[in-house]
Amino acid sequence: MSNSQNLVLINTNFGPVTIELYPDQAPTTVANFLQYVDSNFYDGTLFHRVIDQFMIQGGGLTQSFQQKTTYAPILLESNTGLENDRGTVAMARTNTANSATSQFFINTVDNPFLNYQSASSPGYAVFGTVVDGMDVVDSISDTQTITARINGTIYQNFPYPTLVTIFSADRYTLADALLPTTHTTTINEYGVTIATYTGSRLSYGIKAKDTGLTVTRIDGLHSGEVLPDIHRLAFTDKKMAFDLAPAENAGKAALFIGSIADNFLNAPTAVGTILSLFDQGKSLIDVSQMAIDLGLTESLAGSRSNADLAKLLYKNIIGAEASNEIANALAANMQGSGGSLSQAEFLASAAMLDLNQQQIGLIGLQSTGLEYA
Repeated sequence: MSNSQNLVLINTNFGPVTIELYPDQAPTTVANFLQYVDSNFYDGTLFHRVIDQFMIQGGGLTQSFQQKTTYAPILLESNTGLENDRGTVAMARTNTANSATSQFFINTVDNPFLNYQSASSPGYAVFGTVVDGMDVVDSISDTQTITARINGTIYQNFPYPTLVTIFSADRYTLADALLPTTHTTTINEYGVTIATYTGSRLSYGIKAKDTGLTVTRIDGLHSGEVLPDIHRLAFTDKKMAFDLAPAENAGKAALFIGSIADNFLNAPTAVGTILSLFDQGKSLIDVSQMAIDLGLTESLAGSRSNADLAKLLYKNIIGAEASNEIANALAANMQGSGGSLSQAEFLASAAMLDLNQQQIGLIGLQSTGLEYA
């Protein structure tokens, strides 16, 4: 593809971000960045460092937390007149000036202290700016982070539990930007409306906002279509649910799954089976009772006892093993142990806890979507 428009689309699980490059001011840096883009280097990497009111950084760590092998470092092009203002894109580097390789960052606020000051304080090289998708950048900036030791390296400000993935990075011409994005509307057996697209999930950038989903072809940067009343998308390789508020069907499915076995969230068939129950109009208590009657909770908890159910929910929602004392105290809320709640009511109540919403990263899922089959 021609690079006459100097546009690059970074397609993330939070939505698409379009960058305009500055080859006249930073030719070496732009050429280096495009070398990585054209070799598909960034596909499947992470934004691994996110600092609110500062910047988001990525482009070197894979989804399996491995550092990718890069090309040789480049000379620092920071004395160009380009400044680290909000929305600009700059190269990350070590304390050594000429050390930048593949990693880059997007400034989320004006950061004048990162600009060129002198030969002894050279700053960081700006080489582009976000022209569409700063709302996506801001959404990434707001994500929850932790300090984590990964493969022997300590990462501060690491997004978790919701990883920020770069699906792909590609460059385009103006002709590409004029191609339309179109869908067909289908209705599943439960009356749920689904927008169906030709192409794989990674062929599209998706923004989930209060006004609805915006879906953009990765070969059509500025022609994304808005779907204000549709919350399910189907592609040739997967289906995605975005009705993920706690009171909506996919939201209830995610919370239920997270409370009994959060690893099931990565099993599209399991998600689809449970989601279909909510689509049929089942309540959270109904689905909880079905899980108990069918022996699902028993197989996960080890028995049908109140204490073991309490231990199961505590482990998934709190992230730690419950002592017998804690388990018995929780079990005391259920019938047969002195309480008034049925096991299904207790499970449903636990699923709706704010702690459960946090541990499954429900806010992040609302941006990324929940895959189901």
